Amino acid sequence: MKKLGKLTLLLMLSLILFNCSNDDDNNTGGGDTTAVTKRQVIDAYANIVFENYSKALTDARAFQTTVTTFTNTPTEANLTAAKNAWLFARESYGTTEAFRECNGPVDTDQSASTPWGIGNEGQMNAWPIDESYIDYVAAGTESHAGTYGAGSIINDTSITIDIATLTDPNTFGGNESQNDKSISTGWHAIEFLLWGQDNSAPADDMTGQRPFTDYTTATNADRRRQYLNVATQLLIDDLQSLVDTWNTGGAYATVFANLDEDVALRQLINGAFFIAGDELSSERIIAPVDSTDGINGSGQEDEHSCFSDNTHRDIFANTQGVYNVVFGEYGTISGASFYDLVKQVDAAQAQRLKDAADEAMLKVNAVANNAQPFDFLITQESSTDTNLGVVMQSVKALQDWADEISASANVIGINLQ
Repeated sequence: MKKLGKLTLLLMLSLILFNCSNDDDNNTGGGDTTAVTKRQVIDAYANIVFENYSKALTDARAFQTTVTTFTNTPTEANLTAAKNAWLFARESYGTTEAFRECNGPVDTDQSASTPWGIGNEGQMNAWPIDESYIDYVAAGTESHAGTYGAGSIINDTSITIDIATLTDPNTFGGNESQNDKSISTGWHAIEFLLWGQDNSAPADDMTGQRPFTDYTTATNADRRRQYLNVATQLLIDDLQSLVDTWNTGGAYATVFANLDEDVALRQLINGAFFIAGDELSSERIIAPVDSTDGINGSGQEDEHSCFSDNTHRDIFANTQGVYNVVFGEYGTISGASFYDLVKQVDAAQAQRLKDAADEAMLKVNAVANNAQPFDFLITQESSTDTNLGVVMQSVKALQDWADEISASANVIGINLQ
C-alpha cells in the first residue's frame, strides 16, 4: 500500500509538471495561460457596446420620467430632480463616445451601401449651441448666444414644436442655420432648457439659473414644456435605435460580426484612438482653453456642458469609455481585449499602453475631482503654456495615450494613421 501511494504521488507530480511545461510553451504573452483570439476581442467589444448603449437608454428613460413629472407639475423641486437625473444619465452616455469614428451606425448615415447607418451622433450630442435658436437669452449675450431673439423656436408661435420640426434642417424658412451652432436637439439643447444660460463669471462657480417659472407663468411656458418633452423623446428614440442595431441579430451587430477580423479590430480601436487623441483632447479641452467665447471672453461658452457646469464629468466619462475599449471592460463585464492581443505579441509595448492609460486616467481625474470648476480652470491656462496646468496636463496625457494606442495597433498589424 505504501509503495502504491508513492507511485501515485509520483504520477500526479509528473502530470502537474507536464501541464505547467505545456502552459509555458503556449504562453506568448505576459503571464496569461490561454491565448486570446481576435474573434474573442471582437465579440467582447460588441457585447460592451450593446450593454453600454442599453445602460444609457435605461438612464435616459429614468430621466424622461422626471421630465414628464416636471412638465406636468412644474415646481422647483421637480426641476431639480430633472436636473439631477440628466446629470446621472450623462455618465453612462459619456462612455459610449468611444464607439464613434468606428465606421459604425452612430456616425454613418444610411445609404444604399450602408443601409444599417443611423448617423444620429450629432442629433444627440452636438455642441456648442446658439441658445437663442431655441429660447430667449439675456440682453447683452447675443455675441455668443446668437441673435434669433423673438424668432427662436419657442418664441415664434408659427413654428410647430414636434420631432419633425426639430430634426428638419430647413427650420426658419429654408435657412438651415445662421451657423453650425444653431442646434435644436440632443443633450445640450435639453441641458439649456433645464439650466438656462450660465451668465455668471467662472470664478463664481455657478451653473445656469433658469427659474422653474419659465414653465409656469413666463411667456410661452406651454411651448417650453412641449419642447422639453419632444427633445427628450427624440433622445430616447435615438438611443433605442442604437440598442436595437447592436442587439444580437440587429442590423449592425450582424454586419460587424461578419467583418474581416482585422477590419473589425481596426474599427473598434480607432474609436478609442480618435477620442483620446483628437475629439476629447483637442475639441473638448484645448478648444475651450483657447476660446474667448462667453462672459468676459472666458471661453466657457465652448465647454462641453456649459449650462450645468458638468464638463469635468464629461471628460472623465469619455476617458473611461476609451479605457473600456482598450481593456475590454464595462461595469461587471471583463472580457478579451485589444490590450490582451498586444500583450501576447509584445509585452513591453503592452506595458507602455497600460502605463499611458493609467497616466491619462490620473490626469483626467485631477480635472474631474478638482476643487475648482472646469470653466474657471480654463481661464488660468493656455494651450501654449510652457508649464502646463492641470487641464493641459490631461491633454498631454490623453494624446500620449493615443500615441501608444496607435503603436500598439501596429504591433498586431493594424495601422491607425
